[in-house]
Amino acid sequence: MFWSGLASLLRTILYGWIIALWRFLKLLCQRRPKPPKPWHRPTADTTCVPIDHPAFVRPDPLIYSQRYLLAQGLAVTYDNPDITLSKAGVPISSNDLEPATTYEVTARIWNNSLEAPVVAMPVHLSFLDFGVGNEPIPIASGKVDVGVKGSSSQPAFVTIPWTTPPTTGHYCLSVLLDPADDTERLNNLGQENTNVSAAHSPAVFEFTLHNNTRLVRKYHFEVDAYQIPPLPKCNGAKPNAAAAIKRHQRESHPIPPGFTVQIEPPMPTLDPGASIMITVNIEPSAGFVGRQPLNINAFHEQGFAGGVTLITIKEP
Repeated sequence: MFWSGLASLLRTILYGWIIALWRFLKLLCQRRPKPPKPWHRPTADTTCVPIDHPAFVRPDPLIYSQRYLLAQGLAVTYDNPDITLSKAGVPISSNDLEPATTYEVTARIWNNSLEAPVVAMPVHLSFLDFGVGNEPIPIASGKVDVGVKGSSSQPAFVTIPWTTPPTTGHYCLSVLLDPADDTERLNNLGQENTNVSAAHSPAVFEFTLHNNTRLVRKYHFEVDAYQIPPLPKCNGAKPNAAAAIKRHQRESHPIPPGFTVQIEPPMPTLDPGASIMITVNIEPSAGFVGRQPLNINAFHEQGFAGGVTLITIKEP
């Protein structure tokens, strides 16, 4: 009888321990955080979550951008087709501006996206002294909506009034697009930077070259005669991409025969923040009559610095 009671007591104690241990392990499992499911785990050490969904689309607002086109190996003009000026609604050349006079500056803006429109995009207008590398002075800003590529709401236009400075001079206009999102931000800046002079054997131009970098720069100039050619006729033939690119390359637009261009100094070296006046003498060919633009592009060791379009005119 004694041994039977002792065995019953031992079984009771053992079962109690097992139950207590099971309850303890269950409590530990409840307090331990569950591992995240595979699709919740971050793909990188960042708090940003990338959005990759067919419903997420991005716009690509753009303007005729000299810096972007040059980076593609194409020739450019600084007589910007997407920037126009008018006075009381009458178009006017940027070379014929008067001091202390109000003009309307209109920017034509495109969207290269087939899926995402541009909504309430800020557009900033500024001006700077005629030349290369000068610092822009803000004028004003506007906003514009641009439809998707191929829609009836593209291109879009924004007009900003500008009162010229009270002192005489030639100025460069700059239009900067400032979208909230963009697939290509390098094509958001366009400049209107032209000067016109009558040929008086030779035509003489001057512009300021400014080193707006933090390093000493050695500059050189490259000249071409590119101007935007007329659009080809649509005859139903398949476009030739190679021919179209060649048509807009600088190598395809050399200085016209008989023209001579002298730039002084030809290879200036400037300290950071320094400026120098560049003089360009353009001697037309014998018997030249008409209007000839020449683009002066400035480069330093790190690449493109800026440029101007100089237009020589000779009346019959």
